[in-house]
Amino acid sequence: MAGHIPWRTVDLTLQASRSIWIATTRPDGRPHAMPLWFWWDGRDVSFITQRSTQKARNLAGEPWVVVHAGDGDDVIILEGRAEIVVDEDELARIDAGYRDKYVDPGSGEQATIFNEGDDCYRVRVEHVMAWSYGTIGTRTDWRFGR
Repeated sequence: MAGHIPWRTVDLTLQASRSIWIATTRPDGRPHAMPLWFWWDGRDVSFITQRSTQKARNLAGEPWVVVHAGDGDDVIILEGRAEIVVDEDELARIDAGYRDKYVDPGSGEQATIFNEGDDCYRVRVEHVMAWSYGTIGTRTDWRFGR
């Protein structure tokens, strides 16, 4: 780690954020960025997407992604590889977190990762960059060996 932003700031921000942006790479090399709901477990990001989406097609060919949380002033950027989660215990754990996070305020209905045609992905985060107040001088980096 370099810089001075505490990891707890990154962790709490990701826990509290409703949406993130994920950037993938199309087969012809062009970038593709989409907002999505997600669950953060303190180390990795999990999300769902329909198998027919551009995002899923991109991930099938190139699993490296960039995830952006926050705005242009208080920045959190995560880099890693996305993989489809198949372990049933892991899927149940992710679904429990997702259900707790995404509750319709009117009906109380909880969102789920188990939807027809969806796959659940986990981004194995390898690098995190954060800075605050739009000042790159506050940049703090964390690297995780995988």
